Amino acid sequence: MSDGFQIRNPKSEIGTGGNRMFRRPNGLMRIFTGLLTFVFAALFPLDAPGQTSTATLTGTVRDSSRAVLPGVAITVTSIERNTSYSTISNETGNYVVPALNPGAYSVAAELTGFKKFVQEGIVLQVNQVARIDITLDVGNLSETVQVSAAAALLETDSSSRGSVIDQKKIVDLPLNGRDYNQLALLSPGVLPGTPRLAAVNFKGVLNVNGNRTFNNVFLLDGVDNISYSNSFRGENVQLVQPSVEALQEFKIQTNAYSAEFGRSSGAVVNATIKSGTNDVHGSLYEFLRNDVLDASNF
Repeated sequence: MSDGFQIRNPKSEIGTGGNRMFRRPNGLMRIFTGLLTFVFAALFPLDAPGQTSTATLTGTVRDSSRAVLPGVAITVTSIERNTSYSTISNETGNYVVPALNPGAYSVAAELTGFKKFVQEGIVLQVNQVARIDITLDVGNLSETVQVSAAAALLETDSSSRGSVIDQKKIVDLPLNGRDYNQLALLSPGVLPGTPRLAAVNFKGVLNVNGNRTFNNVFLLDGVDNISYSNSFRGENVQLVQPSVEALQEFKIQTNAYSAEFGRSSGAVVNATIKSGTNDVHGSLYEFLRNDVLDASNF
C-alpha cells in the first residue's frame, strides 16, 4: 500500500478463486464478436458524410418583383440517362438537389399561377456546387418560359480552388504511358515529381504548392484510391489506375477544399468513371508502345 493505492499482480488474479479474471478471449469469442458487429452494422447503418465525386445544384426561386417563392416544384433531368430528381423550394425560396453525376442536365420549375420555367444546357462537373437562380413570371402554368442558352456556372457556394479536366481533354491531349494524372500539370501550382521518380515512370507523383509528392489524396468515385503499400505496387501512388477511356473527368483541388477531403497537405485528385446512358455505344482502340519506335535519347 502506498498513498491509498494498491499495486496488484495481474497474474495472481487468474483463476476461479479471484474476484477478477484476466483472460484473453478465445478464437470462438472473437469470431462471435465480429459477426455480431457485422450484423449490427448491416441492420442499423449510420449516416456518415463521405468524400463525394458528385455535383450539387442549388439556387433561389423568385418572382418578377424579386420576392422569394416557397413551394415551387423543381425537377432536374439528366439528358444522357433521362432520369429525374425532384425537390421543393423551402420557405426562403431556396432549393438543393445533391448527388448528381457529372453530365448535362435541364431544370424545370412549376408553381400554380406562374408560367413554367425550363432551362437546358446545364453541364455539371465533378464535385461542383452550381447555382441556378430561377425567376418565374406570372401567367398560366400551361405557358413555358424556356432558356436554352448555356449560362456559365460560377461556383459561388464553395471556396475550393482547383481545375476540372474534362473527358475531351483526357482523350485528345497526348499522354505518356496513358497516365491521366499528367494532365493535372495544367493546373496552377502543380509540378511534376522528382527526376528520380520520373526516371522509373512512377505514376501519380505531383508536387502541389510546394508539398511533398506523396502528400496528395486520390479518390475514385468518392472511394479512397491510395496505395498504402510500402512498395507502392506497380510504381503507382494509386491503388487502381483507371483507363483514360473509362474516365468521365477528374478534378484536382489544390487549396481551401472542405473538411471532407482532409488528412493531406497536398492536393485532392477526385476522379469519376463514366456512367451508363440510354444509348448503346462503345469504343475500340489499340495501344502500342515499345522501344523499337522510340527516338534516340541523345
